[in-house]
Amino acid sequence: MPYAKRLGASLLVIMILNGLIGLKPAGIALAAAPTATIEVDDELLTIGESTLVTITFSEAVTGFTIADLTEENGTLSGLRTDDNTTFTATFTPTDGIEDTDNVISLDNTGVKDNATGTAGSGSTVSNNYAIDTKQPTANSIAVSDALLAAGETAFVTFTFSEAVKDFANDDLTIPNGTLSAVSSSDGGVSWTATFTPKENIRASTNSITLDKSGLTDLAGNPGTGSMSSGNFAINTVRPTATIEVADTSLSIGETSLVTIAFSESVGFGNDDLTVPNGTLSMVSSSDGGVTWTATFTPAADVEDPTNVIELDNSRVTSFTGLREQALPCPIIMRSIRSGRRRPSQSRTLR
Repeated sequence: MPYAKRLGASLLVIMILNGLIGLKPAGIALAAAPTATIEVDDELLTIGESTLVTITFSEAVTGFTIADLTEENGTLSGLRTDDNTTFTATFTPTDGIEDTDNVISLDNTGVKDNATGTAGSGSTVSNNYAIDTKQPTANSIAVSDALLAAGETAFVTFTFSEAVKDFANDDLTIPNGTLSAVSSSDGGVSWTATFTPKENIRASTNSITLDKSGLTDLAGNPGTGSMSSGNFAINTVRPTATIEVADTSLSIGETSLVTIAFSESVGFGNDDLTVPNGTLSMVSSSDGGVTWTATFTPAADVEDPTNVIELDNSRVTSFTGLREQALPCPIIMRSIRSGRRRPSQSRTLR
């Protein structure tokens, strides 16, 4: 047989065989592997929430269990079906998680077609869901001044673990003063306000307390518990003083003890005093600055029934930083009657 005929016969045999391989008995369908879709109902889960998960197969299946599923940042429970085609389960997120990218995956190889036993292949992935089950917390409450005196204010800064909303002054307990309205300039992470102490208060123990249950993060998670600032002291009681002159009628050669008694320890000096018709020795204190004494010596050749030693209140500073108000305060002034003028002598000329 010529070569061309032999080649043509061979090709014909191959075509016939290929045709036979492609034939299938009439009325019999080749089995296909089952496929699936996974739908997570709630795509943003917060504290206390759970969501329905629906797994739908292309046909009734067997061998499918919850172990064939892999869930991120949570747990699946309650897998059930009425027809072996559509299955449902409940997904509960893990506490303390903040993650925007999560999916549930199905290993199809563990699932078989219920009619033919054909196993699935590959994997199926659900739609994405986000989780925010972190409670907002307050990292710090900082008061800028640990010792507040009259006329002073302090800057208060509240710093949270994340942006929060619904935070207001009603969530705060403010001792011995007032706080301006809290506000934020960075989207709700840091909040600031100004604290003004009350007048005439002396309190060594103070702190600002936050009730976190009144605020939420941007996902709606509520805070819990409370937090307090560090301690700060308040002393807005201004010092007062009395001045006592021991001898109110001074004559030649006499001096008098002068006692300046304050309501608390202060720092002051002779420059704070106005002394008429005489001089005052350097003031000094032996009790830590509460009581000060000095000696008044009248000037010579003076006769004046009305004299007072005056204290400039505004120059006196307490050890807590307070100054006396430049207003009338209870200072007792004692008159000093000086009689040191010598009698004039007449001389007789001869």
